[in-house]
Amino acid sequence: MTAKRLMRQHLRANSGRPPSGNTPEWVSLGELGRPYGLSAMEIGRLLVQVEWRDVDGEATIRALAKGVARRLPSGQNHPAIWHRKGCDHWLESRRLVRRQPDRIGLWAELLNVLDQGEPAIAETAQEMALEIPSELVSSINAALRSKGSRFQVPPTSGGVAREAPAPSQARQARLGSLFRWP
Repeated sequence: MTAKRLMRQHLRANSGRPPSGNTPEWVSLGELGRPYGLSAMEIGRLLVQVEWRDVDGEATIRALAKGVARRLPSGQNHPAIWHRKGCDHWLESRRLVRRQPDRIGLWAELLNVLDQGEPAIAETAQEMALEIPSELVSSINAALRSKGSRFQVPPTSGGVAREAPAPSQARQARLGSLFRWP
């Protein structure tokens, strides 16, 4: 198929516009790279390598035809937006791994604030420490020490070995905007 035909096909299918609304399936390069720990520039370079993006930052006809990119009208912050699932599949096939949220850092920050006595929070650091998975206790204690906190999670207070959860939604609501949750 010729490049002109691919472009006409794309424009007809998409009316030359990005999708309506602010759907999370279409993202900027920065949003596309964030789960992998990559910057917008690093993701952009990877997309250039597979000819989905040209050196000027525009989505190529190949990317448009595959449905992984959509061009935005001029005057937008980004020349194109990228389909998260389509690009994720390709990124993971290149052995890139999504980073897990920094649970240890979140727990350490929460315990540090609780230990200092946050009046808006009814729970104590000792109560919250009971919910920490036992496999994270030593790492959280190290993070607390690096923050200069005197509070340490007792080795026996951690729960049974399980995946490290973020604090519950109810706790997140009570804590308000003190933290940025993943």
